[in-house]
Amino acid sequence: TRLDCAAAPGQPAMAEGVPRAGSALPAASMSSLPLAALNVRVRRRLSLFLNVRAPVAADWTVLAEAMDFEYLEIQQLEKYADPTSRLLDDWQRRPGASVGRLLELLAKLGRDDVLMELGPSIEEDCQKYILKQQQEASEKPLQVDSIDSSITRINDMAGITIRDDPLGAVGWWWWSLTNTCKARNVISRLSLHSASLQVPIRSD
Repeated sequence: TRLDCAAAPGQPAMAEGVPRAGSALPAASMSSLPLAALNVRVRRRLSLFLNVRAPVAADWTVLAEAMDFEYLEIQQLEKYADPTSRLLDDWQRRPGASVGRLLELLAKLGRDDVLMELGPSIEEDCQKYILKQQQEASEKPLQVDSIDSSITRINDMAGITIRDDPLGAVGWWWWSLTNTCKARNVISRLSLHSASLQVPIRSD
């Protein structure tokens, strides 16, 4: 996947300063990165290029139309001191907004000057964003389902039936046998203890 976007039909090819395929970026391409990958510095420099109304160059209003903003929405953006910055903030919440799409639109509008000037900075921001995502993914603990192989304690099995017993009929039989043996031992000890307390009756 190309890291930059090819120039639109009839437009000149992007200058060498703009990121191209085979650059230092990891496997993920700029075309799939969200616009949030662009930091404040790049956004401010974009504003310096696009906030200026020029009859021979596409400004932020033309870019807004290319981003499918309606007339009334563009009028609302004109109220802000930095309409380009607000435009990018609003656009990045819309489906399809990405760094690659932004580069495509700028190329389509003939703003190769912006692409040449900001290309290296955009690529640098994308590199940082991808590396940060990879680092966060590697730091996440591995989710392993805990397995408890211990046998349910006898006390926890009181009052259950064979159907309730996680060990089935065999477990139920073992639990019953254990309780029976315990009961017999207790009765035996109580009998011995009772016999030792008996006082012999005098015949005289």
